[in-house]
Amino acid sequence: MTTVAARVRSAVAAAGFVVEDFVELPDLPPPMAVWKPFLLASATPAARIPCGDPDHDDQVDRAWWGLSSGDGTMVLSVEGAGGLPWLRARTNGGRPRASAVGLPGHSKGFAALSLDGRVSTAVSSEEWETWIFAGQPVRRSEGPARSRSG
Repeated sequence: MTTVAARVRSAVAAAGFVVEDFVELPDLPPPMAVWKPFLLASATPAARIPCGDPDHDDQVDRAWWGLSSGDGTMVLSVEGAGGLPWLRARTNGGRPRASAVGLPGHSKGFAALSLDGRVSTAVSSEEWETWIFAGQPVRRSEGPARSRSG
């Protein structure tokens, strides 16, 4: 496992997710394809939370949770992780801290995709706000996920 992969696993686990494996999902788009619509200048966030708000982190966590996949299992791509494949993770029944997902030296942020491709979300730090995005369903073809030890 690369140093970046180990840092991603650690950051996601520290935020309260149960970390599984890095996976390549031939039936879902790669991480950058999910990130791309959220990175466009025309992208409109579903929620904008000022960083100076006293309950900023709680607001981010609640807003992301309200838009995320209901079954608790998803794949994540952490901002600044380069070309890593998806990291499969689950919530284990609790609400993870979306506000805490980030790599040292990078802004906090990540993209998440439900395993059925129906729900995509992203959390991104933008100037003095945290933006939470919700995307359109991602087209999926049938096929099993393959585990990869990054």
